[in-house]
Amino acid sequence: GGGGPLPLHQIRRAIVAGRDFLVRLTKEETVAQGSEDACKDDPYELFLVYAVSKLMRDLYDRSSRRPLCHPKLWLREDLLDRALGKCKSHGDYCVLLDTPLLRVMPYAVPFKRRLKIFERIITTDRIARQGSPNSMAQQPSVRLNVTRGRILEDGLLAVNGMHGTSWRRRFNVIFTNEFGLAEAGIDAGGLFKEFWCDLSRLAFHPNYALFATTEGGDDCLYPNPSSRAAHGCDHTILFEFLGKVLGKALYEGLVIQPKFAHFFVSFLRGDYNYLHMLPDLETKDPELYKNLTFLRNYEGDVSDLALTFTIANDDFGTATEVPLMPDGESVEVTNRNRYRYINAVAKHHVHDRVRDQAEAFTRGLWNVIDKSWLRLFNEPELQVLISGSSQERINLDDLKSNTKYAGGYSPLDVNVFRFWNIVKNMAVKDQHALLRFVTSCERPPPLGFASLNPCFCLQRIQIFSDSDKLPAASTCFNVLKLPTYSSEKVMRQKILESINSGSGFDLS
Repeated sequence: GGGGPLPLHQIRRAIVAGRDFLVRLTKEETVAQGSEDACKDDPYELFLVYAVSKLMRDLYDRSSRRPLCHPKLWLREDLLDRALGKCKSHGDYCVLLDTPLLRVMPYAVPFKRRLKIFERIITTDRIARQGSPNSMAQQPSVRLNVTRGRILEDGLLAVNGMHGTSWRRRFNVIFTNEFGLAEAGIDAGGLFKEFWCDLSRLAFHPNYALFATTEGGDDCLYPNPSSRAAHGCDHTILFEFLGKVLGKALYEGLVIQPKFAHFFVSFLRGDYNYLHMLPDLETKDPELYKNLTFLRNYEGDVSDLALTFTIANDDFGTATEVPLMPDGESVEVTNRNRYRYINAVAKHHVHDRVRDQAEAFTRGLWNVIDKSWLRLFNEPELQVLISGSSQERINLDDLKSNTKYAGGYSPLDVNVFRFWNIVKNMAVKDQHALLRFVTSCERPPPLGFASLNPCFCLQRIQIFSDSDKLPAASTCFNVLKLPTYSSEKVMRQKILESINSGSGFDLS
C-alpha cells in the first residue's frame, strides 16, 4: 500500500475482470435484440462502460508494445463465431462491424476471426465494384501503361489525380520494355500484382526522402520530418498518394514490403495514444531517449544543465531552433518542470514533426479503405495486415497443404518431392523470390496460404532435355510451370535461374 505501481499479477486480474465485464455488456444476444441503448437510460452505467473500456484500451495499447500478459488473456474464443457464419452479404459484414463488441473491445475477438471479417468486407465490396474474377460480367477497368525501369514515374503519372473511389476499380496493367514494345500476355491480375508490389517497394524507399528509418535496429519506416525541405510544398500530396497506394494494396489483398514504425501505424488507425510517446521515442531515436531518461533521473539541480524549452531541428544540414511552448527560448528547464519538458520533446519528435505527413498519408489511405475497417486491429496486427507475417522462412507445411497439382503432377510424383526438398533447403531470400515469382508477392497472406486465391499450383511441363525450358509462372493464377528435369540438382539450378532473372511476362 505504498502508492507504487500495481504488480503484474494484479494487472492481469484487472484485465480478466475488465474483459468479462465488457463482454457481458456487449454480448451478441444484446446486440441482436437491439438493446444497446439500454445503458443510455442510466448515465452511471454509461460512464462505467466508458471508463472501463478506456482503461482496457490503454492497457491493451501498452501490452501491444511490451506484453503485460499472455495474448490469450485478452480473448474470448467463442465471440462472434456464430454471427460470422450467418453473414452472407457486404451489408451483413458491415452490420457485424458496427456491433458494440467490435467498437468497444475488438481485441477480445481472436485475431484470425477479425482478419476474416476484414477480408470478407473487402472482398464483397470489391466484387460489387469490379465484378467477380470468374465472371464474364466484369466492370470496366482502369488501363495503366507502365515501362519496366520506370515503375515509380509511370505509376505516379498513371494514377495520381484519380478520385478515391476510383481506386477501388480494377486496374489493368500493360507492361512495355525499354524498346517501347508491349509484353506478351493479358493482365488477368498477375501483372497488376507485380506492378503494385514493385511500386510499393520503390515509393516507400528511404532514398526517395519521403520516409526515414528508425534507429532502434529494426529499420521501421516513418514519415521523413524533412520531406518538405526535399520535395517542397507538394510533399503532402505525395504522402496522400502513397496512402492511396497502401489502401489499394489492402483492398486487393496484396502483401507489400514496408514495415512501419509503431507510432506511425497509430496514425493510420486515427487514434494516436499520447500515453506512449516516450516508448515510441525509444524505438525512433534510442540516443535521445537515453538523454531524456538521464534528465528524468538527474539528482542534481537541472537548471545547471542550461536547458530551455526549445529544440533544434536538422533538415539536410540546415539547423533551426523551435520553441516547445510560447516563448520557450526564455523558459528555463528546472527540477519542477522537467517532466513537462521531457514530454514536450517526445511529442515533438513522434507526433508534431510528422503530423502533416501522417495526416496526408492517412487521408489518402481512408479514401480507399474505410477507417472503421482498420480499427479492428492494433498496431502490430495492422502491420501483419500490411506486410504479412514477420516470420522469415515460409511455413512449408502450410504451403504444401494448400497446393494443388495440374498437368499430371501429384503429391507422390518424384519431381514434386524434389521441388519441396529444394524449397525446404533454400535460403530465406530465395524462398521469398520464389513466392514473388509465382504470386507477385514475396510474403504469404496474413491468413496463411489457405486464403491465397487462386491457390498455389504446380503444373507439370513435359520436357525431353534439361535445356528445353526454364520454370515459368502465371502470376494471374499463382501457377508454377515446373518442367520434368532429370535430377534435383538440375531442378534447383533452373529454379534459381528463373526466380532471380528479373525477366517479365515474356519469360513464360
